[in-house]
Amino acid sequence: MTRSWAIAVAALTAGTVFAAGGCGGSSRQVASTAPSPPSPPHKVELGGAPIGLLAYGGQLWVADAQGNRLLRVAPESGRVTGRVSVGRTPLRMVAFGGSIWSTDFDGGTVSVVSPTELRRVASVPVGPQPEGIVPFGGAVWVVSQQGGYLARLVPGHAGVADRVPVGHQPRQVTAGGGKLWVSVFGDNSVVEVDPRTRRVVARIRACQGPQGLAYAAGRLWVGCTDGNQLAAIDPATRRVVRRVRYEAADAVTRTGSSVLVTSDSGPSAGRLDPHTGAVSDQVRLSDIFIGDANADVVAVGGGIWVSSPDEGIIYRIPIR
Repeated sequence: MTRSWAIAVAALTAGTVFAAGGCGGSSRQVASTAPSPPSPPHKVELGGAPIGLLAYGGQLWVADAQGNRLLRVAPESGRVTGRVSVGRTPLRMVAFGGSIWSTDFDGGTVSVVSPTELRRVASVPVGPQPEGIVPFGGAVWVVSQQGGYLARLVPGHAGVADRVPVGHQPRQVTAGGGKLWVSVFGDNSVVEVDPRTRRVVARIRACQGPQGLAYAAGRLWVGCTDGNQLAAIDPATRRVVRRVRYEAADAVTRTGSSVLVTSDSGPSAGRLDPHTGAVSDQVRLSDIFIGDANADVVAVGGGIWVSSPDEGIIYRIPIR
């Protein structure tokens, strides 16, 4: 796929613009009335393999899968201000109960970290290859990729309270519409789980290689890495109602009225309007393909941050 290199400036949220060096293809051209040239992305070299990103307490948290640690980063400067050792190969993080919970892929555990004391306060065994994680209904729900199940962790409980089998190689999980949704990469499907009964209520054939999930505007948006698309699922009919071309789509994150998207090709980032399915502001940040891990994207501190584990880098795209 041939790409032209350009600068893209467009609205990200009301009163702001998403400004960065972008790629061609589906990027919009800059309007001639743009008030000033955009700022380029800022590259922060962390080393290791930064994967999961979390905005919490006005700070950026980064899971370094290679260094077995979580990093606290000042979002305005990109300076590392704290480090916490966790289990082996941390991938994803959530904030719950005043703590940060990280999935330790090769450790088979979830680490519970105090963000104020900068130390791990608990390690919870959850089974082989924990990856996606989400808080919902007073519990934390964790995907076990190798185990093929969704685990429920309850504060104060010694281990896994419940396991819900979901399929072959599940990856990510999110909550929306009172339900839990799991992307099952090996089955090319998305599974709907009722958190009250802890049972699978639907299996939806979604696309090839579903991974990232975000619930926005009454739809579940799925990043389909192998299918090179974003798929929108209507939770009422449990059908895919829209497909949007997006090369090697990976992480999707809701922020305000938009959904931020990353691609393993680049990495790159873009903005999706969940009401119309329109993609804009695509920004190619590098010229590599992330092969052994996944990128992530989050908004914090006046910028959009994208992780690039193969480069040991996180990118900051200014919001102006």
